[in-house]
Amino acid sequence: MGSVSRVSFKKKGATVLGCQEQFDSFCKKILKNHVRNYEKKLRRNQSRECFYEDVYKDYRLRQYFSVTPHQEAYIFKVMNMEVMVNDFFLGAALEKLDDDQRDIVLLSYFFEMTDKEIAEYLNLIRRTVSYRRTSILKQLKKTLEARADE
Repeated sequence: MGSVSRVSFKKKGATVLGCQEQFDSFCKKILKNHVRNYEKKLRRNQSRECFYEDVYKDYRLRQYFSVTPHQEAYIFKVMNMEVMVNDFFLGAALEKLDDDQRDIVLLSYFFEMTDKEIAEYLNLIRRTVSYRRTSILKQLKKTLEARADE
């Protein structure tokens, strides 16, 4: 009797194992088809999409757009490195500053340099850098607030 139960258990295990293999195979087919459909959708979208700038260059299509393309970014040079400012209003405000003022702001916030490091680079006293940065930030705040009110 004990041997009969073992034989029936093995048969059950074999059928369960076969069902698991079928289920695994089924899941793999589903995933493979899903990936194929997703890639097909991406290819279809890529063939239909185009960049706004490309469309705007075509003079025949300009009448359908109310917004002109914006300037990509403001680029400033500090320490022989270029700093790109993507925000239009901030870039315009920074452009109005003197070179030394702009350098202090860029070194402080974009290069994350301390006042002491900035002072050494610009041959100034640390306190002078701190004072100038504070006054420059007030000036930038006024400029940006005036721009926002327009």
